[in-house]
Amino acid sequence: MRMIPKPFSSIPTMVTGFSNQSIEWIPQNGDGWIQYPRIIPQQTQLINEYLELSEIHAPGVFKPFTQTLFIDLSKNPDASPVPIPLGFRVGRKQLLEILYQFQSIGVKHLAFVLYFSKRPPEEVIQELGEFVRPYFPTHEIPV
Repeated sequence: MRMIPKPFSSIPTMVTGFSNQSIEWIPQNGDGWIQYPRIIPQQTQLINEYLELSEIHAPGVFKPFTQTLFIDLSKNPDASPVPIPLGFRVGRKQLLEILYQFQSIGVKHLAFVLYFSKRPPEEVIQELGEFVRPYFPTHEIPV
Protein backbone atom coordinates (compact mmCIF):
# COMPACT_ATOMS: atom_id res chain seq x y z
CA MET A 1 0.00 0.00 0.00
CA ARG A 2 1.24 3.50 -0.83
CA MET A 3 0.57 6.50 1.36
CA ILE A 4 -0.42 9.63 -0.49
CA PRO A 5 0.91 12.14 0.24
CA LYS A 6 4.14 10.50 1.32
CA PRO A 7 5.27 11.41 4.83
CA PHE A 8 8.25 13.79 4.82
CA SER A 9 9.66 12.20 7.98
CA SER A 10 9.25 8.96 9.87
CA ILE A 11 5.96 8.42 11.66
CA PRO A 12 6.55 8.28 15.43
CA THR A 13 5.72 5.01 17.15
CA MET A 14 4.95 4.71 20.85
CA VAL A 15 5.39 1.40 22.66
CA THR A 16 2.33 0.59 24.77
CA GLY A 17 2.92 -1.12 28.11
CA PHE A 18 5.76 -3.60 27.83
CA SER A 19 4.41 -5.16 24.60
CA ASN A 20 5.89 -8.49 25.74
CA GLN A 21 9.35 -6.93 25.56
CA SER A 22 12.08 -6.00 28.02
CA ILE A 23 12.45 -2.41 29.18
CA GLU A 24 15.79 -2.32 27.32
CA TRP A 25 13.96 -3.03 24.03
CA ILE A 26 11.54 -0.10 24.40
CA PRO A 27 13.89 2.90 23.91
CA GLN A 28 15.76 1.01 21.18
CA ASN A 29 12.62 0.45 19.10
CA GLY A 30 10.09 3.13 20.02
CA ASP A 31 9.92 6.90 19.85
CA GLY A 32 8.25 7.04 23.26
CA TRP A 33 6.48 4.91 25.83
CA ILE A 34 2.84 4.81 26.91
CA GLN A 35 2.30 3.18 30.30
CA TYR A 36 -0.49 2.55 32.74
CA PRO A 37 -0.69 4.68 35.87
CA ARG A 38 1.10 3.49 38.99
CA ILE A 39 1.70 4.94 42.41
CA ILE A 40 4.32 7.69 42.31
CA PRO A 41 7.28 5.69 43.76
CA GLN A 42 6.76 2.82 41.28
CA GLN A 43 6.24 5.15 38.32
CA THR A 44 9.31 7.18 39.31
CA GLN A 45 11.49 4.07 39.29
CA LEU A 46 10.12 2.95 35.91
CA ILE A 47 10.55 6.40 34.33
CA ASN A 48 14.11 6.77 35.65
CA GLU A 49 15.09 3.38 34.25
CA TYR A 50 13.46 4.17 30.90
CA LEU A 51 15.15 7.58 30.65
CA GLU A 52 18.56 6.13 31.55
CA LEU A 53 18.18 3.45 28.86
CA SER A 54 16.91 6.05 26.37
CA GLU A 55 20.03 8.14 26.94
CA ILE A 56 22.26 5.08 26.45
CA HIS A 57 20.55 3.93 23.23
CA ALA A 58 19.57 7.32 21.75
CA PRO A 59 21.60 10.11 23.41
CA GLY A 60 19.85 13.48 23.29
CA VAL A 61 16.75 12.16 21.50
CA PHE A 62 13.39 13.16 23.00
CA LYS A 63 11.56 9.92 23.84
CA PRO A 64 8.63 10.97 26.01
CA PHE A 65 7.08 8.92 28.77
CA THR A 66 3.30 9.02 28.52
CA GLN A 67 0.67 7.53 30.77
CA THR A 68 -3.07 7.21 31.02
CA LEU A 69 -5.13 8.30 34.01
CA PHE A 70 -8.75 7.35 34.60
CA ILE A 71 -10.65 10.25 36.13
CA ASP A 72 -14.14 10.92 37.39
CA LEU A 73 -13.97 14.70 37.69
CA SER A 74 -16.16 15.84 40.57
CA LYS A 75 -18.43 18.86 40.18
CA ASN A 76 -16.91 20.04 43.47
CA PRO A 77 -13.58 21.62 42.42
CA ASP A 78 -12.17 21.04 45.93
CA ALA A 79 -13.04 17.32 46.17
CA SER A 80 -10.21 15.20 47.54
CA PRO A 81 -8.96 12.25 45.49
CA VAL A 82 -10.71 8.91 45.98
CA PRO A 83 -9.09 5.94 44.24
CA ILE A 84 -10.93 4.31 41.34
CA PRO A 85 -9.44 1.65 39.04
CA LEU A 86 -6.33 3.15 37.41
CA GLY A 87 -7.08 6.65 38.64
CA PHE A 88 -9.13 8.95 40.84
CA ARG A 89 -12.49 10.52 41.49
CA VAL A 90 -11.29 14.04 42.20
CA GLY A 91 -11.99 17.77 41.95
CA ARG A 92 -10.02 19.88 39.52
CA LYS A 93 -7.91 21.62 42.18
CA GLN A 94 -6.63 18.34 43.64
CA LEU A 95 -6.26 16.97 40.11
CA LEU A 96 -3.77 19.78 39.47
CA GLU A 97 -1.70 18.59 42.44
CA ILE A 98 -1.73 15.01 41.11
CA LEU A 99 -0.66 16.24 37.67
CA TYR A 100 2.18 18.30 39.15
CA GLN A 101 3.43 15.15 40.88
CA PHE A 102 3.40 13.22 37.61
CA GLN A 103 5.12 16.11 35.85
CA SER A 104 7.83 16.25 38.53
CA ILE A 105 8.77 12.59 37.97
CA GLY A 106 9.06 12.89 34.18
CA VAL A 107 5.61 12.21 32.72
CA LYS A 108 5.58 14.32 29.52
CA HIS A 109 2.10 13.49 28.22
CA LEU A 110 -0.99 12.26 30.03
CA ALA A 111 -4.16 10.85 28.46
CA PHE A 112 -7.30 11.21 30.54
CA VAL A 113 -9.70 8.28 30.34
CA LEU A 114 -13.30 9.14 31.23
CA TYR A 115 -14.58 5.56 31.37
CA PHE A 116 -15.79 5.90 34.98
CA SER A 117 -16.97 9.51 34.62
CA LYS A 118 -20.42 10.29 35.98
CA ARG A 119 -20.51 13.60 34.09
CA PRO A 120 -20.96 14.08 30.33
CA PRO A 121 -17.60 14.03 28.52
CA GLU A 122 -18.22 17.45 26.94
CA GLU A 123 -18.65 18.98 30.40
CA VAL A 124 -15.48 17.36 31.75
CA ILE A 125 -13.43 18.36 28.69
CA GLN A 126 -14.70 21.94 28.96
CA GLU A 127 -13.70 22.13 32.65
CA LEU A 128 -10.29 20.57 32.02
CA GLY A 129 -9.68 22.95 29.12
CA GLU A 130 -10.70 26.02 31.09
CA PHE A 131 -9.23 25.30 34.53
CA VAL A 132 -6.48 22.66 34.16
CA ARG A 133 -4.95 22.92 30.69
CA PRO A 134 -3.65 26.52 31.13
CA TYR A 135 -1.25 25.28 33.84
CA PHE A 136 0.51 22.96 31.38
CA PRO A 137 1.92 24.84 28.37
CA THR A 138 2.81 23.12 25.13
CA HIS A 139 6.48 22.18 24.85
CA GLU A 140 8.62 23.12 21.90
CA ILE A 141 10.20 20.02 20.41
CA PRO A 142 13.33 20.51 18.31
CA VAL A 143 12.90 19.21 14.76
